[in-house]
Amino acid sequence: MTGRSIRFTLTVWYSLVLLLCLSLFGFGMWFALRTRLISGVDMRLSQRIRGFADGVEGESLNRGHLQRELSEFARDIPDGTQIQLRDPTGDIILPVPDQQTLPDRAPVRRTSDLHGRTVRIVATSIELMGRPYEVVVAASLDEVDSVMADFRKLLFLMVPGVLTLACLGGYWLSTRALRPVDKITTVAKSIGVQSLSQRLDVPRTGDELQRMAETWNQVLERLEQSVKRIRQFTADASHELRTPIALIRTTAELALRREREPEEYRTSLRAIESEAKQMTALTESLLSMARADSDGFHLSLVPTDLDAVVSQVVRQQQPLAVEKGIRLDREADGAPAAVSADGPAIQRLLLILIDNALKYTPAGGAVTVAARKSDGGVTLSVADTGEGIAPDALPHIFERFYRSDPARSGGSGFGLGLSIAQAIAQAHGTRICVESAPGAGARFTVALKA
Repeated sequence: MTGRSIRFTLTVWYSLVLLLCLSLFGFGMWFALRTRLISGVDMRLSQRIRGFADGVEGESLNRGHLQRELSEFARDIPDGTQIQLRDPTGDIILPVPDQQTLPDRAPVRRTSDLHGRTVRIVATSIELMGRPYEVVVAASLDEVDSVMADFRKLLFLMVPGVLTLACLGGYWLSTRALRPVDKITTVAKSIGVQSLSQRLDVPRTGDELQRMAETWNQVLERLEQSVKRIRQFTADASHELRTPIALIRTTAELALRREREPEEYRTSLRAIESEAKQMTALTESLLSMARADSDGFHLSLVPTDLDAVVSQVVRQQQPLAVEKGIRLDREADGAPAAVSADGPAIQRLLLILIDNALKYTPAGGAVTVAARKSDGGVTLSVADTGEGIAPDALPHIFERFYRSDPARSGGSGFGLGLSIAQAIAQAHGTRICVESAPGAGARFTVALKA
């Protein structure tokens, strides 16, 4: 299904809002103009009433005289204004006998339909020679209706024209405003996995379009780095697996070339078994990193005594430390070291750090594992007295397949252990920090919250 474009939607909404505003404006202008014109008619009628009262003031006021005064007054106002007078007894005095009787009484000012014509009626009381009279004056609103009809026609002609021009102008403006979006869309469509280094042109407008382009470039930057890491991960994994596979294949081919003694076959099988173990360990490490990349480690955070975890790990690694001639110590401050953590995951993290420390500490050195109470949690630390880490290698030790052999010689492995340990720490909402200098050993610390 083809969706409507943003410019079309904006134009429709703009047109509807503008139509509503123009309708309200036109109605307001029409109402204000009509009210103003009728107010002018009321003012003229009130002035005529005052003029009539001033004209008859001080004269003899019998019925015949009032009718003559009304007749003369009516002849002096040739615009069709009608007038009548009601005396205190309720009798109506008309300027001419055949004039139609006007409605009287309240309200004082009103618009009424009189024999098919719209008239404006003003009624008021005056006092003549101490006697109250009611004067009613009416004027036709034909002129007002004519003016309002012309104004209404003008609105009906102008509003569609203004609306049409505004719609065209709004569509043109929206097209112009969204043109950078079309350019961004075109460039974005051309970017693929092989061209992630391409970036969008950022319009220097300081508005939402600039921020959107900058955000997209940041997304592309992160995506490019992720793809690079995936490619590097794949290449490194292939490189690491190629050597043991080649050794297994070569050993098997050599053993099968001719008949050999049973001991020679055992030697070949032991070599194949050793390489298979290495491949199994590498495969498990790769699987752990793949899980960490996809959806992270699924940890069960429960109250855990880290002091007990440290004691168990130290006992497990003690034989290896004795074999290497390294002293492995555990330190504790005696305070409860309970935090919310995943015990097996923390145990694996400590095993990686201790194995790494034993691997790069020469015989006669020492490795110290500690769990100390800190503000709001427990800090685990693994410190060694090895050769330390070179400053240029320090920022990269948690990268996958990275080996700091130039700084800490004698190491072996796949370069994935510290990466897995860091992923476990991040799954607990923290990070592994390292302090080291060449010749001064290294100290890895993990601060876990309670």
